[in-house]
Amino acid sequence: MYKTLFYSILALVFMCFSSCSHRPSNVEQMRMEKAQKDSIQYVQAKQNLHYSDSLLQVYLPQVDPLMESFVYSKDEKAEDHGHYVHRRLQTTSNTSRNFLQAYVSDNHVTSLQSYYYGQKQHHQHALRIQIGENYVVKEGSNHAFNAEGWHEILTIEGEDAIQLLSFISSHVNERIQVSSMGDGSAVYYLSDIEKNALSDTYELAVLMHNIDALERAIHVADLQIQKYEKKHINCK
Repeated sequence: MYKTLFYSILALVFMCFSSCSHRPSNVEQMRMEKAQKDSIQYVQAKQNLHYSDSLLQVYLPQVDPLMESFVYSKDEKAEDHGHYVHRRLQTTSNTSRNFLQAYVSDNHVTSLQSYYYGQKQHHQHALRIQIGENYVVKEGSNHAFNAEGWHEILTIEGEDAIQLLSFISSHVNERIQVSSMGDGSAVYYLSDIEKNALSDTYELAVLMHNIDALERAIHVADLQIQKYEKKHINCK
């Protein structure tokens, strides 16, 4: 279909300029080349729109079933964006121990947080996830406060968080060691519930990222199509 449209537009371009003059001037030649380029880009935009929309229709139905395992929260006074966190990883059930929490914000940013609790300050600056001899280390920003013991929250965002979650998701059936790296190393192991919840979060993060990318691609292609359809070839 798109090839037929392309050749139709291209034929119209050459017919127009050939009717204007047997020997097009330099200006007319440039206009013809520009029209030819526009026709190619128009067809490409149509193809991109169709391809992106087709994939989007595959991804969208996957959202709701996955969302059933997550809760949404937003502090209207302190936060610009809300976030989705797995029901098994909510902070309220993990107040005085070391654990991981991951969430996906409604602006499609993925974060992984390392919570530390102890009687002395730890100054954690990085997180190490290890399975056997293989491991991944990522640094983040730390927030600490004292409330009947030291609480620290190391936040790792974006691609680094995605890589850590991907590593966990690929090894949910293995023993996964977590090391909070600071003054010394606070070491613990993820439970099966935590591994599965973090794996679900990785799946949600990838799904939302893909949907966001496709929606952007559709928007760009639609703008291009509108621009080319407004153009008219004028023979003088």
